Amino acid sequence: MKDIGFQLVSAVPEIYVETSGPVQYKVDFLMNPHRLIIDLWDVTLTGPALTVPGNETWVKSIRVSQFDPQTIRLVLDIKEPRNCVVGIDETNPARLLIKTMTELLEATWHPDGDGGRLVLKGSGRLPAEPRYDPKTGKLYIRIPQTKLGDALQAAAGADAAGSVFKLREQDSSTVEVELAIPRGHDYSVTWNQDRREITVEVKNAPLSGKVIILDPGHGGADAGAISPSGLREKELNLVVALRLKQKLEALGAEVLLTREDDRYLWLYDRVAIANRAGGAVLLSIHANNHDNRKIHGLEIWHHPDRSESAVLAKALAEAVLARTNQHFRGIMASKDFVLPREAQMPAVIFEMGFVSNQDEEKLLKTEEFQDKITDGISQGLIAYFHTPAGQ
Repeated sequence: MKDIGFQLVSAVPEIYVETSGPVQYKVDFLMNPHRLIIDLWDVTLTGPALTVPGNETWVKSIRVSQFDPQTIRLVLDIKEPRNCVVGIDETNPARLLIKTMTELLEATWHPDGDGGRLVLKGSGRLPAEPRYDPKTGKLYIRIPQTKLGDALQAAAGADAAGSVFKLREQDSSTVEVELAIPRGHDYSVTWNQDRREITVEVKNAPLSGKVIILDPGHGGADAGAISPSGLREKELNLVVALRLKQKLEALGAEVLLTREDDRYLWLYDRVAIANRAGGAVLLSIHANNHDNRKIHGLEIWHHPDRSESAVLAKALAEAVLARTNQHFRGIMASKDFVLPREAQMPAVIFEMGFVSNQDEEKLLKTEEFQDKITDGISQGLIAYFHTPAGQ
């Protein structure tokens, strides 16, 4: 054994034991008086037996001796019974850590409009592991090496604050917090500086309450543009629209696709679907084509007499270009396109790029580039709905 002492990493100091190699150990607890016995195997003292003075929290003293030729015994004289955690340091297999278990002392919900804040406070660091389950619409926060404090024991497993959250002890050393996240809401999990307090902020998602219609262009017998390598526009449009749908729903939007598989739809059928749904906006997703294979870049089309559609096109262009750094061919207006003309809401045709251009086709097929485009469209919609014309 090389060293033993206290280190302050939370409200209650931890005890560390340094050895020259990986540690193997056995733990026992004795009562009257209260003692924690830890035997370290295949370890020897480099000097005589010693006693390490305790601290003002939970340990009176630590007695260290050579129990037998292969075993060192540590006897911790404890002021009062406490749940202790003994384990190997994750970053150093030759270091043993002994600490009292953190207690979750407070769990309070602070409503704020249709959202609120859940505040968790512990006696020490709270090494929480948040996990959101989209199927249940709940956030589960697993807090290892922690137990419920006396004041929260009665709340374990029971509804609290109108079923907003629940507390439970998964086992003797793990607490789980279950928090309902309402549909169309975002959440964030943050710690304070010493990580003894966790705040979960729940608020309206930025696109909550918005109905967005996505129209993957072409489909079925209508393949749309076909690249020199055989990429069919109808398939690319659907892949990107489905990826975009997932991202918009995560932002709280209700998303309707005019088609979700490879089927043909008449243009007026697409408009009818959008108008019946009463969407806030309509985005028709396309890829472009040109006889000149050097032509490339992003285009967005709208109807010239629809000012809100122009505002939408501008918001989308700025956000997408900031992420893709594409060549921009411009925001264009035409009265000939059926969807922007007949839609009863702001509507644009979004031309992602030219499949006839070899370099742009390669980009359009990659998930990385599709993510950039769909991220840009998502952020562009958020920007649009925060402008006066997008309210």
